Amino acid sequence: MKRNKPALICCGVLAAVILVLAVVFVSLYFTVFRPRSPRVVATVVGTRISAINGLPPVLNITVRVEVTVGNPNYAAFRYGDVVTAVRYHGDGVGQAVVPAGEIGARATETIGASVEVDTVRVAATPYFMPEAVLGVLPFETTTEVAGKAVVLGTFKISASSEVVCDVAVYWTRGNATSDCTSTVHIGGR
Repeated sequence: MKRNKPALICCGVLAAVILVLAVVFVSLYFTVFRPRSPRVVATVVGTRISAINGLPPVLNITVRVEVTVGNPNYAAFRYGDVVTAVRYHGDGVGQAVVPAGEIGARATETIGASVEVDTVRVAATPYFMPEAVLGVLPFETTTEVAGKAVVLGTFKISASSEVVCDVAVYWTRGNATSDCTSTVHIGGR
């Protein structure tokens, strides 16, 4: 029995160390390394109207959208291509793609895109003339950001965000207003 006592003590100490390490790693995961959703804020920062005319229909509009992504995680957030689309009454009239990138751990980055509106498609719709006479053209921009963070090389946190902005372009005044809504999805999508 005396010969087995050192082996039992060694096994007991080893089991206790493994148990303590497991508790520490689990508590760190659920506190410090807990996956958090990125904070995404989108704003239409500018609408440039170069030219507008009713007859013949001439329209030059550029919409600039900025998406600010805050990464609260302790791992870098790698995102794919950021696609910004502009619609006029549901029809796609412009799109811009910002190449994939990375946001550092606990960092914030602003991703900007300028979308040149396809004026021929806007002028070809039956909505253009009445709305041009009223002085306001309604557009909708959609920006999608999707990516993942890898914590401790093991835990993968995927997140995606879609930001939809309703943009009213007041061409007679040369300005625009916008109202944006953001939706964030954590996990597989």
